[in-house]
Amino acid sequence: MKFLVLAPLFWALTLAFEPIGFNPEKIEDLKSALIDQFIGIAEEFADFSSSERHILGSSDALLNDYFDVALVDVNAAISNAGLDPLSVTDLSVDFSIGQVNLTEGNLTNLATIERYHNATLSYDSDNDTLALEFILRWEDIELSYKFHSQVELISSTGHVVAKVEHLKIHLKLVADLELVHLEEDSMDFNQTGAITLTYTGVGLLDYILDAMSDTLTAVLHNYVLEKVREIVMDPVDDVIDAVNDFLDDILRPTTTG
Repeated sequence: MKFLVLAPLFWALTLAFEPIGFNPEKIEDLKSALIDQFIGIAEEFADFSSSERHILGSSDALLNDYFDVALVDVNAAISNAGLDPLSVTDLSVDFSIGQVNLTEGNLTNLATIERYHNATLSYDSDNDTLALEFILRWEDIELSYKFHSQVELISSTGHVVAKVEHLKIHLKLVADLELVHLEEDSMDFNQTGAITLTYTGVGLLDYILDAMSDTLTAVLHNYVLEKVREIVMDPVDDVIDAVNDFLDDILRPTTTG
């Protein structure tokens, strides 16, 4: 269908999902790169006139093949940038009977983003809007740490791996073709995934591991979600704002003097 010409415009926004590390400067670098990449595509969006779209009616299209090809490139870019694995912050966690220090942490499998179900592009002739909706999934993300726990006089050391399986993000972007304006209709975790912890090491006693797990299960799960939100989801709003500013500049320029 003719409106598939706008698919690359929306995909430029979805590239905001490319993990970029936890350094704020890297986040700003990603935003700048996305905005630069988007400008040329946005010009095509601005030229998509009512005379070209009135013949579309209300239409849907699947972008599954397009997304699958694009995700191969996104995942390759993540790996090539050295962002999988990704070093994460040390943590000190109190639990019911002691304390555990987590060091040398790595977040892995970020470069394994998949499409989940269909990616759809829909044109609503009544409202003159174009919507892109899709779900991205990680089969599993692993957060590993070296740990040292202390419970009274008992010291334990080893490694813990937290595996979060079937984490999904849902995103819907809507373009108002009359106003030539983009907005995020919805974006959130579609499914936060299930977490399992695996321990290896010395001096590990079942009652200590059970007590640690009662606390670490929630702490590490929330930590994974926090980092995915920080590096994957937060940049989207800023990129959309910058794109809309660009569209306003070329379509509704202000004059001074």
